[in-house]
Amino acid sequence: MRKLSSLILTALICISVSVPVMAVNSSFKTQIETYPWAKESVEYCCDNGIIEGDEFGDLDLGGNITRAQMARIFTDAFDLKSADSTVFDDVKKTDWFYKYSLTVQNVMPKRNINFDGGEYVTREEFAATLVKASGGQAAASYTITNYSFEDALSVDDAYKNLLETAVVNLYMLGDGGNIRPKDLLTRAEACSFLYRVIKPEAGKVSITGEAQVSLEQATAWAKSKGAADRFIDAAPLYWQYGELFGIRPEVMFAQAGKETAYGNYGGAVLPEMNNWAGIKIKNPEGDRTEDHETFTTPEDGVRAHFNHMSAYVGIAPVGEPHERYYVVKTIAWAGTVKFVEQLGGRWCPDINYGYEILEMIENMKMY
Repeated sequence: MRKLSSLILTALICISVSVPVMAVNSSFKTQIETYPWAKESVEYCCDNGIIEGDEFGDLDLGGNITRAQMARIFTDAFDLKSADSTVFDDVKKTDWFYKYSLTVQNVMPKRNINFDGGEYVTREEFAATLVKASGGQAAASYTITNYSFEDALSVDDAYKNLLETAVVNLYMLGDGGNIRPKDLLTRAEACSFLYRVIKPEAGKVSITGEAQVSLEQATAWAKSKGAADRFIDAAPLYWQYGELFGIRPEVMFAQAGKETAYGNYGGAVLPEMNNWAGIKIKNPEGDRTEDHETFTTPEDGVRAHFNHMSAYVGIAPVGEPHERYYVVKTIAWAGTVKFVEQLGGRWCPDINYGYEILEMIENMKMY
């Protein structure tokens, strides 16, 4: 087993012990590239000495962290205040994590008689404790079940409303339709959760704004992907409505390409439905054809796509929106999704969804 101590948990701002700051070397870069969703956060943690490689030069990003290590992360990162004495029976003053158990015990949503400092922590425990340690508040209600996370009901009662805060604020994202509360937290996830609290907007790509890709580039890109004529013909509409809404058209056009296989479709949504974004009806029963909206013309479908996104980013719709728009508006995070990266776990349960769209946009820029 690799050393658990390879996770170096240091303060993020000012610490009394001098810790060398590590640049992201070429070996680390290769490892980080295998975790594209965590790339920026892991690089930040490497640069600031929060993690380093083990004796083999391995960041072990898929490895887990212990409760003692979590305690030091939060103590240093958020300057937690120490209690006078420990509430845990198994913590001794000679334990390296003794002082950290004194600080974290006040922000642990669920405490047992023993601290079990060497025990690995779950995603739900880390996320819920992160909310409290960073000064956040538990949500008034638990509505994660509305986000299509199939395992949302398995969250421990002690963590539920804090996890709601973590999900709404995008500290914790879903993955493949699940929130995975009972899974052990990985080192990559620890970096990402923490980074999303410290730098919530750093390096993210805005959904709104002016186009950064030309219509000509988008058209050439679509043709290179073997797009259907109907998809290529819709490109001018995306640039037209992009200017009208103030939403970047290349984001929407790339998303439409992903959702419709570049207009070739092939799934439950049929071409004649003019549904460019897989928009569901108000009360779908599953993922059948009849569970998806049908729009009269391709332009109506493009406008509906932008209207749907407007509910996510918090801008006014154009014309009368479709019924599903109003469903999105009732969700706690409606109007807060500002970045492409945030679409994963929102538009689609897959954590990588937004990053895949970003890759498509980068490819579009090459034409």
